[in-house]
Amino acid sequence: MQKRLYFDKNALRELRKFSEAVQIEFEALFTILKEKGRLEYPEPKKIDKKLFELRVKYKGQYRGFYAYAGKTYIVILCFFRKKTRRTPIRFIKLAKRRLSQYE
Repeated sequence: MQKRLYFDKNALRELRKFSEAVQIEFEALFTILKEKGRLEYPEPKKIDKKLFELRVKYKGQYRGFYAYAGKTYIVILCFFRKKTRRTPIRFIKLAKRRLSQYE
């Protein structure tokens, strides 16, 4: 089922800070999300009931968070470069705070 993507303005700014190659990798995932409405493992990781993590590995680890809003929208919430083994809690809280604006 085809979905519509909506980017939080801050998330878009965060994405544009990454190299062009990393942005292209994320764009490929966005295309799949739009067309199929979901991603197959290992690209996504479920963080909690509503929040999912996008994963890109290209000269480092990059992550983005997204959530489903209603039946037709996917909201892209934030991006960051992962520097430790665990996903920092501050980015999860940031994504949840941004998501609350769209619910």
